Parts: sequence; structure tokens; C-alpha cells
Amino acid sequence: MTRLVVFLLGAGVLVAPAALASFGVVVQVPATSFYSPYNGPATVRFTFDGADPASVFTVRLRRPGHGTVTEKDYLVDPATDGSPHTVKFSWYRLSVSAPTDFVVDVRPQAGGGVISQTTFTLLPKLISDLSAKPSPFYPLVQDGYKDRTKIRFSLAADTAETAVQVFREDAYGRCCSAEVRTQDLGPLASGAHGWSWDGRKQDGSLVSKGTFFARITATDTHGASTRSKALAVDVTKGVIRMTATKHKPGSAYSKVADEQETAIGGDCGVSKNLETHSAGVLCANANISVYWHWALGSGERIEGVSFKISGGYYGCHHHVDHTADESILRVYTPPTSTCTIFTARIKYSYPVQV
Repeated sequence: MTRLVVFLLGAGVLVAPAALASFGVVVQVPATSFYSPYNGPATVRFTFDGADPASVFTVRLRRPGHGTVTEKDYLVDPATDGSPHTVKFSWYRLSVSAPTDFVVDVRPQAGGGVISQTTFTLLPKLISDLSAKPSPFYPLVQDGYKDRTKIRFSLAADTAETAVQVFREDAYGRCCSAEVRTQDLGPLASGAHGWSWDGRKQDGSLVSKGTFFARITATDTHGASTRSKALAVDVTKGVIRMTATKHKPGSAYSKVADEQETAIGGDCGVSKNLETHSAGVLCANANISVYWHWALGSGERIEGVSFKISGGYYGCHHHVDHTADESILRVYTPPTSTCTIFTARIKYSYPVQV
């Protein structure tokens, strides 16, 4: 008897004998549980006799009680395929926020029940919250400014093995080209963790300027392994802002301004004590501002101000402020304030080419 198999490719229709004869099918996945994201593959193994007819099988990924997630048809033709014949069934990367069961099953496309299936549990991500701060950082200039970056991550379960790998970017600026560093972090408990990278390669030398990618690999205590996404970290040179401080004695204030009386009237007095190099402020029912001028260079700017002050009997009621090149002590009275200012200090930043 001549067996005729007709394919209508445009419509995806197969006309074939309904009988499956002696086809045997086994579907397997490597383990019973996996961490998100997971895209397989499942292995489907067909066994048959050389005289069996060509047949099409549908392999599905589904959630019990929720229907099919994805499926694919496979033609098995004993005339051209050797027995056993194995295919790999993959799907798009699945992620879940809670443990979820999935089934991979196989059935004849022409109709009939499931002839083989396997079940696995998909777990939430083992590795999450991956970040690197600061990025960019500047290990090529050993000046104490952003010389290291902290790569942080969280684990959903205890691990038996954990490691961080650092790769160089490829020719298109993507992950991953040559590996430059691997650091074994050992077993870790679930929760938040971090690793500090100083920009050095495995041999201790510094990497060159560019974009690098960090990945965390982990194996839990049951032997399930996973790898994180690639995290970009920039090692760079360029203009950065360094910080420094300057200070002056209280008596070096440059001006007094903005005196205001309260509704019932009052006054403020400001004086210099050249022996102690301090400034004294006495206000009764009035407010006043005292200014210290700072000769800053091009590109320098004040980042913060502070004062060393003694409050006296009535206390020194004040707040601080600054302009682009002056620090300001504003004294106010409820109703009397006495201040002795010993030191005015600024923290300022300046640009540096690195």
C-alpha cells in the first residue's frame, strides 16, 4: 500500500494517516524547578519503527487551569529521521512573582489525548535588585574620589555558590566580550549583598577606560543555578568635581546687612574681638545677617557652610545660608540672642581633569 502525505504549507494543514503505530514519546526538562527568567528548553524524544507513517506532534507549554502559553508543531518522518529523534522545545523567557507550576506536554496534531508530559515549578528571580554605584567611577586616578563602585544585589534564597563576573564591552558596546575579573563570593544567605570593585583585572592591573558589564551567578542549596542580567558599569576619565574646605576667623566677616526690627522695635550690634579673632552679635527684638566673603577661583562653588558658635546666656538663635561666594549667618531674636562666632567654614568643589 502506498502512503501519501500531503502538506499545504501556506495554510499549515497536514493530511496524514491518523494511526500513530508504534511511536513512543518522552518529554523531559533538566530539573523540577527553575528560577525566573526561564525559556527552557524541554527535550522531546521520539522513538519509532522505520515503517511508521510520518506524523506531526504538537508540543505545548501550559499552566494547569489557565490554558496554553505557547505551542509548536514538529514533523517526525521515519523515512528521513533516525530513531530516536530528539527536538528541543523553547519559549520566550518566563518570569513570575510567586512559585508557579507549568506543564510541557505532547499530543498528536491530528487529534487525540496527551501521550507524554512533564511538570516543573517556576520560581521568582533568585538574583534581583542589581545595581552599581557610583557609575561612572574613576579608578584610573588614585585620588580618593569615586575610586571604587559597589555592585549590590539581592538573593531570594540561600546559595551554595555565588560569584560575580566582569566583562569588557564588545565592538558594539554590548555585553559581553572578554572576561576581565571573576570573584568567588562563596555561600551567601538570602537577602541583600554587595561587592566592591576597584577597577582591577584578575591579574591586579587596572582596566582601561570604557564600559564593563557585571553579572552575578548563583547556585542555591538544592543545586539550581541562575545568572543575572548584565549590568553596565562605566570606568572613565574626564572632568570631575573634587571637594575641599576653607575657614576664616569669625572676626573676618566682610559686611553686616539686612537688619530688621520687630514690631515693638529693637536693635542689633555686631563687633570684632581682635584678641580672640571672633565676632560678637547681640540682638534684642531685631534680626541681622553677617556675611563672610570667599575668594573662589574659576569653576569653584560653595557646597555647604558651617560655623563654630557659642550661644551665650540667651542662646544664639540662627540659621545659615550662602550665595555663590559668601557664607551667611542670619541671627534672629525671640526676643534676645547673643552669639560669639569663632570660625566660619565652607565646603567647596572645584573641577579636575582626570
